[in-house]
Amino acid sequence: MNTTTLKHKISRMAICGVLIFLTNLFFSYLFPVLPISELGPASALPPVFGLLFGPWGALGSALGYLGADILSGDPPEIYLMYFFVQFLYGYIPYKLWYLLDKDKTISPPRLDTVKNLTKFVVIMFVNAVVMAGFLGFLLDGLGLYELVSLTTIIFALNNFDFSIMFGTLLVIGANYYGILMIKPRTVTKTFLPRGLYDAMAVVALLVGTENIIYSLYTGPSIWSMAAGTITYSLALIYVLKPVTKEIGEKTSQIRVSLTERLILVFIIIGAIIAMVTGIIYYYTIPFPEGGEIQFWESVYLHVTLILSIFYISTILLLRYIERTITTPIESISDIVNNYVSDSEGIASSALITAKCQEYAADETEVGILAHSFQNMIQDLEIYLENLKKVTSEKEKINTELNVARKIQADMLPRISTLGVRDGFDIYATNLPAREVGGDFYDFFMVDDNHLAVVIADVSGKGVPAALFMVIAKTLIKNQAQLGKNAGEVFSTVNNQLVEGNDENMFVTSWMGILETTTGRFTYVNAGHNPPLLKQGGGDYQWLKSKPGFILGGLENTQYHPEEIHLEPGSRVYLYTDGVTEAIDEGEELFGEGRLLEAVNRDQDPGLEELCSRILEGIDSFVKDQEQFDDITMLVMEYKKP
Repeated sequence: MNTTTLKHKISRMAICGVLIFLTNLFFSYLFPVLPISELGPASALPPVFGLLFGPWGALGSALGYLGADILSGDPPEIYLMYFFVQFLYGYIPYKLWYLLDKDKTISPPRLDTVKNLTKFVVIMFVNAVVMAGFLGFLLDGLGLYELVSLTTIIFALNNFDFSIMFGTLLVIGANYYGILMIKPRTVTKTFLPRGLYDAMAVVALLVGTENIIYSLYTGPSIWSMAAGTITYSLALIYVLKPVTKEIGEKTSQIRVSLTERLILVFIIIGAIIAMVTGIIYYYTIPFPEGGEIQFWESVYLHVTLILSIFYISTILLLRYIERTITTPIESISDIVNNYVSDSEGIASSALITAKCQEYAADETEVGILAHSFQNMIQDLEIYLENLKKVTSEKEKINTELNVARKIQADMLPRISTLGVRDGFDIYATNLPAREVGGDFYDFFMVDDNHLAVVIADVSGKGVPAALFMVIAKTLIKNQAQLGKNAGEVFSTVNNQLVEGNDENMFVTSWMGILETTTGRFTYVNAGHNPPLLKQGGGDYQWLKSKPGFILGGLENTQYHPEEIHLEPGSRVYLYTDGVTEAIDEGEELFGEGRLLEAVNRDQDPGLEELCSRILEGIDSFVKDQEQFDDITMLVMEYKKP
């Protein structure tokens, strides 16, 4: 036995002993019944302490009574006898709880079913009768009372009444607050055959019953003493029978079940009725002079009668409620909870459907509930199967979109493709809002002395925009490499995009062609955001121009290029509207003002550093707000060769 377990058991024993001692002293002055025994509500504690904490609880109860009896001045033969009796009084319910059960698994003491409540009542009745008879047998041997007497009856009624009234509440309270119980060890083999223990119990019952009947007519005799010795010796051997069945644990997440709540309500009502009955009869029954025992017998008989009638009717009513209402609801609740928490929900749906089928035929609210759950699970199973298919298809689509995104990214040019660059430097980046986007940039050499830069934004999002982007990018590059100027390129591409454009898609675009030897820069705008221009060592300013119409919107639209001269060190910054239209949590736009402030913060950052700084500013502005537009940037710097 480890130290922690031993300390736990000793602490439980000590607590039980102190509570018994204090309670016994209190009621010995408040509720005196017999001169040699303190009967009353305190008698509910030993059976409960025994049930909860086994021999340690029973031993603590016996020690508590021993201390109280010594303090009250009882002779040694009395308090030593009572020490042994009180230990058995607490220990017998503990063993009977784990022995009197036909189920393969025994649950610890808990009044959460009508079966367990009935089991508790039966055990308390057997314990009260057996211990009253045993005490009468011992007192008879000491010449104080006869085996069958009013004193014995009062002992039995007292122990039974208060165990039922208050013991039930204590057991429910212990379970509610999660008090750790001490359970017996289970064994696979017993010292005697299992059937022999049961046979001894039957023989003890028969001999004891015969002895009581015999004593009623003949009084004390050697035969009654011998029969009593045989009866309680066999009963003691039965109580020592090892527990061979598995002891279960509480697995429900509910601290107090629905059935347990109903049982608690009826227990409280029963206790109140019993106490009121006792008080009424205490003050209404005449107290005969010298008839103290007869008076208490009458009070206890009335209380026991009322309590028995109430509990019999309550158990029958609760059994009906349990069978028709609480058990179906709790069963459905448990399997639904397990179904929801089960990662393999489909596999367990047959179980919940079968369980609901048991109650669905009842024409009651429970039947309607079960039928509704059954239909819900069947519909949910169909939904989950469809969801698996949709999820699988979505994963396939996502895989394909990721491939498409990589292909699209590979279509955008890299700086390395330009080879040796003597008259310019360039950097670009693209961040699609979805797997694939409609923004694109492009840069390529038209010939040895001319560099073309393009940025564009296709209407719409996703795959359609990506496909239209590929077409537009290809057409623009093909026309530019034929030697056309920027205006001619856009005019031709516009007509090509309009042709067969049943979806009415369009492109906003800006294109410039730099003559690297002179700095001559011609450009054309098809409905796109104006770029930012930085001439020499100055600040960035908007390169204003009259924008032309969008590409793909109207056939035969003419685009006219404009021209500027770039000084060495000049930069042109191109971007799509995903930059200025980035929104924060308050749906405020990043705007042109913040963009202009970001590019002018430092005079001469590198091209990549400039784009990174702008992206950092956008991230800081939008924070965690989801964005729905692609972000594309391109910056070119002219260097005189």
